[in-house]
Order: sequence, then structure tokens, then C-alpha cells
Amino acid sequence: MEEWSEKHGSDTDTNLKLILQDVGARGIREVIFTGDIGHSDAYQRFFALLKDFDFTVIPGNHDQFADIRPHYLPEYLKTKSEMFHATEDEHFKYIFLDSSSDSISEMQLQWLENELVTTKHVLLFIHHPVLQVLTAVDFKYPLLNREAVKNVLVRSGREITVFSGHYHTDDFTKEENITQYVSPAASVQMEKNPLEIVIHSRYYGYRIIELEGRKVSTHVVLNHGKGFDVVD
Repeated sequence: MEEWSEKHGSDTDTNLKLILQDVGARGIREVIFTGDIGHSDAYQRFFALLKDFDFTVIPGNHDQFADIRPHYLPEYLKTKSEMFHATEDEHFKYIFLDSSSDSISEMQLQWLENELVTTKHVLLFIHHPVLQVLTAVDFKYPLLNREAVKNVLVRSGREITVFSGHYHTDDFTKEENITQYVSPAASVQMEKNPLEIVIHSRYYGYRIIELEGRKVSTHVVLNHGKGFDVVD
């Protein structure tokens, strides 16, 4: 991933360092990384950058749990072969899925259905978007069993907000009881072009999620080369 990003004009290591500096300067201590850490040689550097934060990591399609385990193995993952888990607080249930195989396993689907039996607003974190996004990346590299995942979410009847990455762009989509946000990447971005994959490095960024009571608000923060600005 690092070589691929560099080929397209992006210094991912520097971008991530600057993002985390900006995150810290805003007083944010909790970080959720939704996958594609990069080549396994980068894992030690990556987790060293996160050490001062309360962080959660799920894998992307370029990650392998076997490579991550030596650097990141919280208690809730020690007995699992895939990186999924759930937690909750007074108002929200947080569900983290492992789509590193480009799909959600049958074991995870059954587990997800059980976890959705709740009265709380569900925040679902997954590398691949569940709802379709009109971009060429979606047509070429989607979550392979997205309809099965979507059906489980819809059948639950719960209010579900999905946060994902994978498409290297910012997007908002809503269908039935599902609201989905796709976040920009720390490396290169991809234009929302439905016909071809168009890669650029004009900016990079991350997403802030704010929770107050049962309310969720979220904003994208981008750096066009002159510092970080909240853009929505």
C-alpha cells in the first residue's frame, strides 16, 4: 500500500503522523481505524503511532489478522480467528466487523444477528461499505455478500449508522434504517467516478464522530497541503 500510494504522490506515513497530531490537538483520545494498515513491515511503526490513544483497529482487505496479532491483540480477540467484537454504553452499541476476506463470514453474520437484538442505536464499523456507492471502486471491489449483511441490518429494525472506508472518498448514503458514512483515506483519494478509477493526492483526511446523548454528528477533516480544515 505504501509503494502504491507513493507512486500516486502520497506519503502515507507522514500523512498519518500529521492526522494524529491534529486529532490530539483537538483533544480527541479515541481513534478507530477501519483497515488497510499497509504492508506487514509497517505494522510496528503504525501501532507505535497509536500508542498514546485509546484505539480500536479492524482489518481491511489488505490486512491479515496473523500479521496484526503480534502487535495488537486485545482481550476480546484472543479466542477468535477473525477480528470482530462488540461493546456498548448507555446509549449506543458499537459493533466491529472483519471484512478482510472481502466478505462477512457466516459465523460473523450469525453473531451480528444476535448482537442486533438491542434497544440501543447501533454504530457499525466495517472496512467495506455495506450500501452501494456510485463509484467505480464499488463496482469492481465491493463487499461480496453485501446483500446478506444489509438484510441482517434491515431485519433488525434498529437504527444503524455504518462507518467505513475502502473507497478512498467521502460519501453519505441512507437506505431504510441504515445511514452510512464513507471516510477519506490517509493516503490517496479516488474520485466518485462510476466509469473508471481515478486516483489523486490533492488532499487526505479523516472523520470526526461526536456522540451526545443518543445523537450522532460527524464531520470530515481534510488537508489540502495547508493544514487541516473541517469541511462538513
